[in-house]
Amino acid sequence: MARPRSFDPARTLSTAMMVFWERGYFNTSIDDLVAATGVSRYGLYDVYENKHGLFLAALDHYHETVFRALLAPVEKVGASVGEIRQYFDVVLGYAGKSDGGRLGCLMCNSASEVAPFDAAVAERVKRFRDVAGKAFRRALGTAREKGEIGAEIDITRHADFLTAALQTVWVLARSGAGRKAISHHIEVTLSTLDRD
Repeated sequence: MARPRSFDPARTLSTAMMVFWERGYFNTSIDDLVAATGVSRYGLYDVYENKHGLFLAALDHYHETVFRALLAPVEKVGASVGEIRQYFDVVLGYAGKSDGGRLGCLMCNSASEVAPFDAAVAERVKRFRDVAGKAFRRALGTAREKGEIGAEIDITRHADFLTAALQTVWVLARSGAGRKAISHHIEVTLSTLDRD
């Protein structure tokens, strides 16, 4: 008979996500995760098999609870330029914080730290980009229908540009660039949506 779990998997996953987000994958040991979650290594291994399994679960948790929550205004039906601007304003609010901005984005951090060496992580990073790109494409299509953007804007190319600009925001935040530099990057990015 299997022993019942003596910990809350959802809370444990959220805590582990924060440890990976702050320290990165390679700088996080299983002992760090045990100390942060209060769950024994055997308890973690029982559910996630190993550190890598826990990391993949943390990335999935981040995607659904952090990234998709922030992107929700852009993903909703009828979203257009206003929602894209709102999204980047919210991102600036997080990325430009002097205390928490240095965390960056767990998915963007993992894109450079782990994805080049790990196919499972690379697949999750690709999903992150695909979801952002799809939301931006749909919002830009709506903006075109509303006459908010000109015909000269190639919607697919511009959605890719906005997705790359989003990743750059988080790289700037993680590297400690500061609110002013991040704000300038966002301002120039969004100025490409202005009608002449």
